[in-house]
Amino acid sequence: MICPACGGRHVAPVKIEGGLPAERCKDCHGAWVELERYRLWRKRTPQLAAPEYDGEMSEASEPARVCPVSGRLMLRIKVSNDNPLRLDYSAMAQAVWFDKGEWERLLAMGLHDQLDAIVSERWQSDLKRAAARERAEYAMRLRFGDAAYEQLAQMRAWLARQPNQSDMMAFLNTKAD
Repeated sequence: MICPACGGRHVAPVKIEGGLPAERCKDCHGAWVELERYRLWRKRTPQLAAPEYDGEMSEASEPARVCPVSGRLMLRIKVSNDNPLRLDYSAMAQAVWFDKGEWERLLAMGLHDQLDAIVSERWQSDLKRAAARERAEYAMRLRFGDAAYEQLAQMRAWLARQPNQSDMMAFLNTKAD
């Protein structure tokens, strides 16, 4: 196998942190994890404590890498909106490439048992929706100011609990004399 990160050919089977079977590049220390092997590992592995990770992660600036199995471009997927960690995912090969330190970071985040969910379209869509909501909230805070925004948010929450919400909205949308 050719390393998708550095192009090296020194890739060998290993067990990465937590005992997960993978293929590790001896040059850049990245790891190729097939989801089928990951699922088997999860079934056999008791709950792992999430260690703190203070190590370095490789900086991956390429927008996409080539899958060493299918020859197609892999997707750069987000793990969360609060962390810059992005993984390279090959849907065709059903595998994930972890750059140096990324698996350990996933462990430290307590998301090592969520890899199937993370690579799913639903997870990625939820992250995009949450980011869009955060951007909209930020824009409204800038537009109205923090105090006014907080009052409006409280009114919106109160209004959402009312049985006649649509009538109240219609009333608010009419011009006052």
